[in-house]
Amino acid sequence: MADHSAADTPTRLDARQRSLRTLGQGLAIDVAVAVGTGATATLATLDGNDLLAGAAWVALAASVLKSGLTAVASYFARLKLPPADV
Repeated sequence: MADHSAADTPTRLDARQRSLRTLGQGLAIDVAVAVGTGATATLATLDGNDLLAGAAWVALAASVLKSGLTAVASYFARLKLPPADV
């Protein structure tokens, strides 16, 4: 297996760390919103079937996809505009 550590510049490492942090934050918000929305829908209808509806899964998948795309955008943005040296 090839050693790619030489290609990992400080900017690239920083970009990777920032994108993973952004992904984690986005997924945490997605889960919180999904749980809150699911609880609200369940309490409003007093019927648990809404939580398993296809539309709810599509909304959750779209939200998770959004988090992934945000993390990728964060990675490339950090590569393009690295932090200024202080």
